[in-house]
Formats: sequence, structure tokens, C-alpha cells
Amino acid sequence: MKLFILDDDVNTFEHVIESIQIRLSYPNSQASSIAHIVHHTGKCLVKTDSDENIINRIYKKLKADGLNVKIEE
Repeated sequence: MKLFILDDDVNTFEHVIESIQIRLSYPNSQASSIAHIVHHTGKCLVKTDSDENIINRIYKKLKADGLNVKIEE
């Protein structure tokens, strides 16, 4: 399963970066790169895992933070 963050016009770069750092335990530099990729291309793959429960847990947390996210098989 693949988890993507999608671009929106609501969240600030700072909020997206902070959410990625907290929810995915990524360093600031990686979270910042992801935020810029999302902004410029519309989406970014942030996590792949064969365990559906892990992806769903992260999805729910990012969604609760107000981020636009989606899961693909």
C-alpha cells in the first residue's frame, strides 16, 4: 500500500512539515523536501508498507492534522 500527501490551499508549509516530522518520524530536511514536492507536483509518496494497519494509522493521524492524504494499492 502507498500513502500520498496531496496539495491543498489550506495548510502552511510549516504545518505540513511539522505533521510529517511527528507522524512519520522524518527529519526536518526530508519533511521540507516532501512539502516542496507536494506544492510543485500536487502530491508526494510518503510511505509504502505491505501492512495495511500501519498505513491506515498514519493516514488517520495525518488526516486529523488536516492534511489532504490518500491511499493507493
